[in-house]
Amino acid sequence: MSWPPGRLTEEQADKLRLIVKAREFARDIVGLNVGNSYTTFYDTSGDPLAFNLTAARRDALVAYTWEFPILGEVPYVSFFDENYLDLVEQDLIDQGYDTLTYELDAYSTLGIFEDPVRSPMLRRNVLSLSETIIHELLHNTVWRVGNTVFNESLATFVGRRGAVDFLTAEFGADSGWPETAELYYADLDAVNQFLLRIYDELAAYYAQPLTPEALIADRDAIFQSARDRFVETIQPTLNFPDTFSSYANLPTNNAWMLAHYRYNLDLDLMADIHAATGSNWPATIAIFQQAAQADTDPFEYLRNWLTTQ
Repeated sequence: MSWPPGRLTEEQADKLRLIVKAREFARDIVGLNVGNSYTTFYDTSGDPLAFNLTAARRDALVAYTWEFPILGEVPYVSFFDENYLDLVEQDLIDQGYDTLTYELDAYSTLGIFEDPVRSPMLRRNVLSLSETIIHELLHNTVWRVGNTVFNESLATFVGRRGAVDFLTAEFGADSGWPETAELYYADLDAVNQFLLRIYDELAAYYAQPLTPEALIADRDAIFQSARDRFVETIQPTLNFPDTFSSYANLPTNNAWMLAHYRYNLDLDLMADIHAATGSNWPATIAIFQQAAQADTDPFEYLRNWLTTQ
């Protein structure tokens, strides 16, 4: 990989070198299809790369979806024009949907195009950057058309576990990075369990035989109870409590809830698969590929696979 001399700081250059090594690790150790991804550099000159928009019904945990070739049905769409994004989002709000927009610094084209390293990615710390590279390369390798929850949750697991393994190999077991990563991901697991509990509470709440108007009017009680619970019982147990302080103000918004849910479902199941292979990455990835191609639900396929071991 090469980049324009004199335009990056030494820290940014070091991160580009790290990306090259993470890419090689993903290819050689994890067994991912890296293609020509992350072999070039694109400088956005300080501008955002893109934005994601997701939406959901206000009276149910049901996402608004878009249909695309190859991708299938997906619950989010990316915009490069912020003004156009604002128009589409406002139209969804006017139709009665919850919405969520967030800035993107990386995304995968599933290996179809040569995804470059985009300059906003270099704002990430070493752990986050390593995870992101492996996460996006997983999409190049395993993809279930129309099943965003499986695709993103799987990429979350492989990205996180792969990042720990990569940092251990790159910097050493005693470097502090593996320990920091494990502590941070333990916090993420605790927060994820907290969010999944809210999801279940909301699902039960929205299943009540009430009008949509009544459900919408009273739903904030569920969110407020969760905010209080986070501050009182979750945040004090975290290794890095300040890092997760924003969850004390989580919004009353189903799009926000679904965005978190789709990236964090059944991560323990995927960890069990990896453990069952003896933490052999190529063997684990092969099983995930089989699940993605199965006629049954991919999560069900993984559970059934475990019962045969």
